[in-house]
Amino acid sequence: MKVIIVGAGAVGMHLARSLSWEGHEVIIIDHRQELMDLATGSMDVLAKRGSGTSISTLVNAGAQSADLMLAVTNVDEVNLVACMLARQLGVKTRIARVRNQEYSKANSPVSLESLGIDQVIHPELEAAREVVRFIRYPDAVDVVECAGGRMYLTGVRLETGSPILGKTLKDLTPDDADIPFRMVAISRAGQTIIPSGKDTVQVHDLIYVISRCEDVGKMFAMVGKPVQIARKVMILGGGIIGRIVAEELEKEKQYIVKLVESDPERSERASQRLVSTMVVRGAGGMDIDLLAIEGIGDMDVFTALTDDDENNIVTSLFAKHLKVRRTVTLVSKPQYMPVMQAIGLDASINERLLTTDAILKFLRGGRIMSISSLRGLKAEIIEFQIGPKSKAAGKRLSEIDFPDGSLVGAIDHYGEIAVAVGSSMVMPGDRVVVFAHERAVPKLERIFG
Repeated sequence: MKVIIVGAGAVGMHLARSLSWEGHEVIIIDHRQELMDLATGSMDVLAKRGSGTSISTLVNAGAQSADLMLAVTNVDEVNLVACMLARQLGVKTRIARVRNQEYSKANSPVSLESLGIDQVIHPELEAAREVVRFIRYPDAVDVVECAGGRMYLTGVRLETGSPILGKTLKDLTPDDADIPFRMVAISRAGQTIIPSGKDTVQVHDLIYVISRCEDVGKMFAMVGKPVQIARKVMILGGGIIGRIVAEELEKEKQYIVKLVESDPERSERASQRLVSTMVVRGAGGMDIDLLAIEGIGDMDVFTALTDDDENNIVTSLFAKHLKVRRTVTLVSKPQYMPVMQAIGLDASINERLLTTDAILKFLRGGRIMSISSLRGLKAEIIEFQIGPKSKAAGKRLSEIDFPDGSLVGAIDHYGEIAVAVGSSMVMPGDRVVVFAHERAVPKLERIFG
C-alpha cells in the first residue's frame, strides 16, 4: 500500500514508523527540513519537504497513485485542505486529524464526504474518553474498548488476599458455564502470558479480563476489589481534554468536579461551557499551594491534563503523597510512559499513541488492534470475521487446535456478544475476538481465514 503522511510531528512519525515496519511504501510531507532529515535517517520512508496544501508537493509525492492519505498536522485547516486536494488527485482513502468536533457532529451542515474525508480522528476526544474510563473504574490499571465498544478489556493488579490467587484459568472459566468474564492475559515480571487452562494467577500479577461493559463490576468483585465509585474529581488543565472530561462527568451527575486552570481565556471558556463543575482560576505555573487550598487531598481522583508533561507528573506525585486514591496523568513524551508506574503513578494517557491506535484500527478494518501500548502487555487483539469456508466454522472452540500463545475471549454472533468458553460454537458470519502473541497470528489466520 502506498501511503502519504502529511505532518512529521509526533503522530506522523509514529504512524510512518508503524506503517513502514509493516512493509508499506510511505511518503512523509512536512515543511521542516530537520524533521525530514530525521525521518529518512531513522526509517525506510521517502521524505518530501513542502506543504500538504500544495498541489505541486502532493503531485511530486505521487498522490495520483496513492492508496491512502493521512493528514495529521497540528492545524485542522491544513489537514482538511490536504484531504480535499487528495480526493481530487485520486487518493483512494483520506483520514484527517481534526480537533474541532463540529466537523463530525451528526447534525453538521457540512458532511465529511463533501470535504473528501473518509474518517476523522479527534486526538483530544480519544484521550478524554480514556480518562473518563479510568475515573469510572479507579482500581483498573488499563481499560480498553473491544468489539465495537460493547466489551471492555480491563487490567487489574492482584493483591494479597485476592480470592482468585492460585486458581487456574479453567477454575475461573468452566467450559459449561455462562460466564460474564474471561481472563485472557497475564503480565508477570515483564513477561506476557496468554494463559492455558492450567496456568495459575499469583500475587502482584497484572491480569487482563474481557467482559461485557455491564459486567465489569462482577469482574472487580471476582478479584476481590468491589467497584467503589469515585465521587470527588479534580481536573488540572482547562484545555480541550479537560473540558471534555468535565462535560462527560457532568452527564453522569454522580461526580463533584473541580477544574483548575491558570490561563484566563481557557478558564473563562470552561466557565461558560460547564454547568455544575466548579472552575478555579490559578495563578499560573505549578501552583501546589493552590491545589492544596482547593482540597486536592480530599479528592478520590486527580487528573493532570495540562500541556506540560513535567507539571502533570509533579502534581500527580503530589496528589499521591496526599493519599489521593487515583491519579490520571497526561504525558505527550512517549519516553515517560514506561516509568510512570515505577515512580508511583496510577494511569497514564498518551495522546499520540491513542491517535495512532485509532488510525491503525480504521486502516485494518477493525480486524487487528495493537495493544502493545498497554502497560506491561505485549500481545494483539485480533477480530476475525468467520467465512463459510473457514476451518473453524461449525466447530466448538474445544475442537479447534489453537496455537500456543492464543486465546479466544469473545464471540459476536450477529450483534449478540458472549464471553467465549470451550463449548462455544463458531458459526459463519460470527466475529471472534482473539488474544495472541505475534508468533501465533499466522496459524490463527489459517484457522479463521
